[in-house]
Amino acid sequence: MKSTSMISRQFYAISKRLFSSRNTDTFGIVLDIDGVLQRGREVLPRVQDAFKHLTDQHNNFIVPTVFLTNGTNCLRSEKAEKLSNILELPIKPQQVLMAHSPLRMFSELHNKHVLVVGQQHARTIAENVGFTKVTTIQELRTFFPNLDCVDFSRKRISANDAIELRKNFQPIEAIILLGEPVCWESGLQLLVDCLLTRGVMADFRRGSLPDQLPVIACNVDWVWMAEGVALPRIGHGAFLHCLETFIHTLTDRYLHYHAVLGKPTEISYLHAAHVIQRQAHEMGLDSVKTLYVIGDNPMSDVLGAKLFDRYLRHGESGPPEVRTRHVVDRCISVLVETGVYKEGCRMNGVAVQPVNTLIEHLSPGEQAALQQPDFVEHNLYAAIRQILARERYRLQPEHCLL
Repeated sequence: MKSTSMISRQFYAISKRLFSSRNTDTFGIVLDIDGVLQRGREVLPRVQDAFKHLTDQHNNFIVPTVFLTNGTNCLRSEKAEKLSNILELPIKPQQVLMAHSPLRMFSELHNKHVLVVGQQHARTIAENVGFTKVTTIQELRTFFPNLDCVDFSRKRISANDAIELRKNFQPIEAIILLGEPVCWESGLQLLVDCLLTRGVMADFRRGSLPDQLPVIACNVDWVWMAEGVALPRIGHGAFLHCLETFIHTLTDRYLHYHAVLGKPTEISYLHAAHVIQRQAHEMGLDSVKTLYVIGDNPMSDVLGAKLFDRYLRHGESGPPEVRTRHVVDRCISVLVETGVYKEGCRMNGVAVQPVNTLIEHLSPGEQAALQQPDFVEHNLYAAIRQILARERYRLQPEHCLL
């Protein structure tokens, strides 16, 4: 009779290759991070068990998988390293898609003087994606200390020194909103000043509003889940809503976005689909037909997946030569209960302006349907098992023997 330990080892080996044979088309998995894999620095239960079903005995992925996050506070190489440590798997930077990753495509702004709003790594991130003339919101506050009138203790230099510093200051030509700043009230005030003066930071005259600077926003999530906290924390979407409200109240104009990146915009899922297809090709698999998107936020993960699925089925209104809706056939949304969403708990889905723009042409019924996932599971492990069951993965005969 085989020992229990030997049986356990064999079963572990089998589970790592449990789904190496399948009866259906190739599929891919798009994973959110916060609220699905971890909460803050805490790894959620059974996450590592879930990945045993997606990898072989050598920790190589057997299902094309990417990590799509609205986080914007680090480089994707750093995020890949952190994921590798918590999952105990080799995660490549190419598998990690950040909300700011598509900023590389906006080459027309790369040589302009941009104001970048975010936290401690904002400058590094902006320069990494191609921007060459960067001023952070913290640096702008140093150049113009008198414009930040909320907390006088923040004025670390005298007014005369500030005048000397900004002798070489050039007007801001575009605004990149990576994420909320540390001090919201200061950031909001300086952003309003920048928009009302078209980057000059002076000489605003009522009745002669300038044309708006280009504004790109990354991450429109209203809430997110933090470590050790049972209630959602307000995020960058709430900050954007404040900025939109200030601009509209002061000018009777709406804040116009040059582009909006991150979930739930289709561009993030289109980018993820192309990366998934590249992975499948490198793994020697057929083209992916179905994407499964696993997330914890109905207003971000579910809405984004549903919008992308609608895009895949109905296409866009552009000329045929630029349509890319056939990159995959379907996008299926999976909601887990380990983050923002909890069964029986409902929060008002107040959307920021760019999200409203995505869905405002739809009927109320269609808008509500876009926030309903295809299925709900308790955690990532249950979600992966359900996906694999739907795809009818089966054991190869030689793996059935203990």
